[in-house]
Amino acid sequence: MSAFLNYWRARPFAAFWLLAGALSFARVLVLVFSDADLGPDEAQYWVWSLDPAFGYYSKPPLIAWTIGATTALFGQEEWAVRLAAPFFHLGAAAFLFALGRRLYGEAVGVWAGLGWLVVPGVALSSVLITTDAPLLFFWSAALYCFFRLVDLRGSLVWATLCGAAVGLGLMSKYAMIYFPVGAALAYIVSPGVRVALRWRDLALAALIALSILAPNFLWNAANEFSTVTHTAANASWNGSFLHPVKFAEFLAAQPGVFGPVPFFLFIWGAATLTKRLEQAGAARMADLALLAFALPPLLIVSGQALISRAHANWAAAAFPAALLLATAWAFRARIGWLVRAGVLVHAAAVAIFLAVFANFAVGDALGAGKALRGVRGWEPAGAAVAEAAKGYDGVLVDDREAMGPLIFYARGAPPFMSLNSNNRVEHHYEAAMPYDPSGGGRLLAVLTHDAPEALTPKFSAVSRIGVLSIPLGPGETRELYLFEASGAQ
Repeated sequence: MSAFLNYWRARPFAAFWLLAGALSFARVLVLVFSDADLGPDEAQYWVWSLDPAFGYYSKPPLIAWTIGATTALFGQEEWAVRLAAPFFHLGAAAFLFALGRRLYGEAVGVWAGLGWLVVPGVALSSVLITTDAPLLFFWSAALYCFFRLVDLRGSLVWATLCGAAVGLGLMSKYAMIYFPVGAALAYIVSPGVRVALRWRDLALAALIALSILAPNFLWNAANEFSTVTHTAANASWNGSFLHPVKFAEFLAAQPGVFGPVPFFLFIWGAATLTKRLEQAGAARMADLALLAFALPPLLIVSGQALISRAHANWAAAAFPAALLLATAWAFRARIGWLVRAGVLVHAAAVAIFLAVFANFAVGDALGAGKALRGVRGWEPAGAAVAEAAKGYDGVLVDDREAMGPLIFYARGAPPFMSLNSNNRVEHHYEAAMPYDPSGGGRLLAVLTHDAPEALTPKFSAVSRIGVLSIPLGPGETRELYLFEASGAQ
């Protein structure tokens, strides 16, 4: 142990990459051998990847392009669909490591970079392919480029790279829009940023970002701005505009997503900001600028939670800057041991999580079976649906969450179609794969509820075939109800 610690102190760069690389390699191994089926969102992104485009119903296109690239290289397997996720987060950690070293020194860089890899939300996002993984990679890259731009008091190269990172972040998830908000706030609150930044560099970065986003904008314009409309609808600004319980639930979830130690260190530092800035010295500019990037996602999404609702991960864009700040404040206040302890505790939790994700029997033994429900049982369900669909002209599915996994696992089945019961387009399958009554024929209807009345307005003949009951672990099952539907009307 003492030899490793001496090596760590002497070669922090090598030590960071040794540990970060080992953890990322372990994650890749877990993906290859995991029991986890593709979940509904992952399967939907895979479906998108089969039809390359500049936009999709509910998200920008980069997640689909990424899956298309990894599956083209490694085949249509679950681990290949997810393969980019751990590398996106390894890249984010590398940028935070490099930025922490540049702004605050070796210790902050190493512990912020390693700390990122064991943040609870990152631990989950590293084994599931979601839009947060590329978003946070490009956010961290843009953050590094922004500070390099400030350091050099202007640089066309770093302005171009920053704009490219922002543009690619926007092509990953529209939450990247918080980045220019943070940059504007940093310009306002930090005199050092104001002195260093040149308008030509900001204009170039904006032009590059908008140029990268332009194809997605044009796709939206040609498709009734469906992605933008869906994003706005997701905010759910209707009904009453005060939800204190949902606001409290959102705040209570943040330590679980960000990790209790970095979260409370950030809150402590923000609550004692005057003292933290007094202690900062030459790093005052960096503190103010990072705070400017951390606060907009937290405050805006907290407001969204109060107005309507917000998922716990919606403020994830705040975490890169917040983690750097929390780490720097702790080491400056000589309580860096808290950061180190937090990373070790999180690492132990990550090890348990990886064991559960690799082998669901471990999760069942620990009582975590219910939490795994979304990524269990889809493979046998798909195989059963493919078998039942033999001889039919198509498969009709009534639920977005069931549609993607069934398409992935029921390969070789007749074409899938989405049953739209309320005649409102509310997800990708209803927009791109709707049931067309002019096609006629006999269809196998797969419903998530025992509700044949959803079929009778559209078909003259509906008969029950049976029910698939798929085990999902101790005491958990998923029921899919099968009907034959014909005589389109």
